[in-house]
Amino acid sequence: MTGNVQQCLAATLVVLLGSGFPALEGVAQAETAEAFFVSEVDAIVQDKCVSCHRSGGQAASSGADLLFTSSASSNHEAFDSYVNSPSRGAKESRVLSKITGGSGHGGGQVIPQGSTEYQVFSDYLSLLTAVEDTMASAVHRVMLEEPIEGEIHSGVGNLRGWSLATDGVSKIEVFVDGAYKYNAPSGGFRADVAGAFPDIDGSDESGFSLAFNYSELPRGPHTITVVSHTLLGATTEATASFEVVRFNSPFIADPNAVNLDSGTCEIAADEISITDALVEDALYDLRLKWRTAEQGFEIIEAR
Repeated sequence: MTGNVQQCLAATLVVLLGSGFPALEGVAQAETAEAFFVSEVDAIVQDKCVSCHRSGGQAASSGADLLFTSSASSNHEAFDSYVNSPSRGAKESRVLSKITGGSGHGGGQVIPQGSTEYQVFSDYLSLLTAVEDTMASAVHRVMLEEPIEGEIHSGVGNLRGWSLATDGVSKIEVFVDGAYKYNAPSGGFRADVAGAFPDIDGSDESGFSLAFNYSELPRGPHTITVVSHTLLGATTEATASFEVVRFNSPFIADPNAVNLDSGTCEIAADEISITDALVEDALYDLRLKWRTAEQGFEIIEAR
């Protein structure tokens, strides 16, 4: 579809928003992690992972600790042993990062962030790591949901996630490219986390979020790490690697600095390509992509 910028944006919003988006639904707590794996996850593992993560496969040759077989129950046990070692949930974020191509995954991206298969994995890992949370074991978790691992970010967006601990979270530190920046405000309402951890005090107020100007970072690759501290001094962390696309100015304050009157655009699936956008007296060709986690379009290319 082609046309002027206003027509393209209007048409795309009708397509993407008109049908609505399903609300994120948690996994029923009554269902065991193994049953969910057998019914929902193992088929994905057999299709996407077993060829490398098996005895004699490429991942095994590289020393990977997570190996699978043709048995769904054995594969669940392999995940349980890997994800919950040395402590419950210790490698949950690492698995989600790996399947989307992050954390040095040799197989690259096998499951896109925001896809149905990604959500299945996320639900399984939440269930897997919460199985014994209502017993005697202590819980300390942190998840970084934005920036999105392996994606491109630009402009002012969110830096957000959630964290909880049996003995309470005292602070959440933010590090950008290894350097401490500030503490993240916390206490945001998270019904989904409360549903997964109903016996942890404060799980319903475990969210953290702040506005973050990605355009203050240089173009290219970066990492953001959040470190969660408990009241007793324990720490755990989550990291996301991403790339930054930006204009010359880190923040465009002039409301007249952007003019799309002479621009044209083209729509393909969930992307919008804009040609000849005038930004601060310079012409750009832009590409925007719909991001489910952000519920909006983000510039992923500016040239």
